[in-house]
Amino acid sequence: MIVPGLDVLSPGGARAAIHMVGETEFNEATFKGVFAFSDDSEVAIVKRFAIRGKDEQTEPLFAGKYKVRPNMAVAAVLDPNDGYQDSVMLLTGMPGNRVVLGLGTNIAMNPDEKKASFGRYSQKSAEVDPVFFIMGASLNLDIDTKLTIDYSGNDFVLGLRHAFDEALSLDFGLYTPSKIYDRHRFIVGANFGF
Repeated sequence: MIVPGLDVLSPGGARAAIHMVGETEFNEATFKGVFAFSDDSEVAIVKRFAIRGKDEQTEPLFAGKYKVRPNMAVAAVLDPNDGYQDSVMLLTGMPGNRVVLGLGTNIAMNPDEKKASFGRYSQKSAEVDPVFFIMGASLNLDIDTKLTIDYSGNDFVLGLRHAFDEALSLDFGLYTPSKIYDRHRFIVGANFGF
């Protein structure tokens, strides 16, 4: 749910997703749109929203992925928000997103940038590590339902994705406690294909 996969949409294909996250009630949401403009590359725009309990709003972040070969891709996340670093990563694994492993680096443009979309924090107020490891995996429970596992350096998410058809799937996941969030958080969402 949070780690980029190796697969790229077919040229001209597009998907959108909306996810809500919270502990006892949802307090933040994310909207993502993805568009593939060639056989091997796609771009995404991601917008985070505060729902309740938070008053911070963010600028959209941009991501891109290029599939080097069937089992390898490079990806980048450009985050224009104050205090956030950009991330670049190399992904490898088994096609079909059964297992994806990644190694990346966070790039700070100024000393005030201490957070990033990927990476490990040693404690809540610490700066994110400059080098990070990520992992994603999926296991088919039946023809329409997958168990997903994501690790983004700080966040670990165990989830279920159920596809009703190629155009619609629903997600449910559980974030385990981390150095930033000391409680479990839930994530629910939907993915739409066009």
